[in-house]
Amino acid sequence: MKRLLATLIAGAALTATAAPAFAAEVAYTLDPAHTETTFVVDRFGFTSVIGIFAKSEGTIWLDEAAPEKSRVEATVTVDSLLTADPTRDQHVKGERWLNAAKNPTMTFKSTKVEKTGAMTAKVTGDMTIMGVTQPATLDVKLNKIGTAPNNQKKQAGFTITGTVSRKAFGSAGAAGIIGDAVAIRIETLAVAQ
Repeated sequence: MKRLLATLIAGAALTATAAPAFAAEVAYTLDPAHTETTFVVDRFGFTSVIGIFAKSEGTIWLDEAAPEKSRVEATVTVDSLLTADPTRDQHVKGERWLNAAKNPTMTFKSTKVEKTGAMTAKVTGDMTIMGVTQPATLDVKLNKIGTAPNNQKKQAGFTITGTVSRKAFGSAGAAGIIGDAVAIRIETLAVAQ
């Protein structure tokens, strides 16, 4: 679900501080080395499984003067899933669950950005998992926007959270045993182009 997030990241949209009226959108590319999409799902009611999708890519078009005009497109590579147990990783990536062979990516493409605070927004878009597209709304927090001290490039960092239903995307295996609600959290850094 990661990039699916990821992304996600749509958060970009989110926001920021006021900018001059002449400001226009700027394209930011997600930094794969500093973007992680994690998920948490209940297992048998005893504990939760935490996983990470380690590979994603995407672009955020951020309009600081009018954050509601911002947009995002992100893709997560399903086969990059890691849950700290190789056997479980293969099982979850298999045909019964995410079917990475048939559906190698998850995507998110924003359709609406609603500013909810000085540094927060709700980003709604089309999320595709296992070939099924559903509307999803993610909460996005702009952590910081500015020039990075190490490379002097303009960067924006976001924390993105939300919850999706496995069943809504066609993953109903072990219903009643494995939770339906999957919590998503994406930490991402985007670099201005």
